Amino acid sequence: MTTTIIEGILATVFTLSGTIIYLFKDKLKSKLSWLTEYSPNMVLFICLSKIIGALGLILPIQFNFFPILTSIAALGLATIMVLAIAYHIRKKEYKDLPATIIFLALSLFVAYNRF
Repeated sequence: MTTTIIEGILATVFTLSGTIIYLFKDKLKSKLSWLTEYSPNMVLFICLSKIIGALGLILPIQFNFFPILTSIAALGLATIMVLAIAYHIRKKEYKDLPATIIFLALSLFVAYNRF
């Protein structure tokens, strides 16, 4: 039950994050420095990875179709969070670390509990 709730929260956050960042990337460039440092194709790739990962948290379990895909999606999202942590540390953006670490921990929790 707890894992399902966390999956729902993560799916919502990553879906909204990927969608909002991509749709409003021009307006968010002043707040999200990585949008100016990566190519438009890389930004699209990151945003799509978040959305696809979010779908991977929910769909396999809901349709009982290869439930192992939920763990793999959670590990993929955890990988994105590890890369985000490295980016924030490199840029000395320490204020962004706590939320990123929480999403990393939650993604790992889901991966562990679904394996």
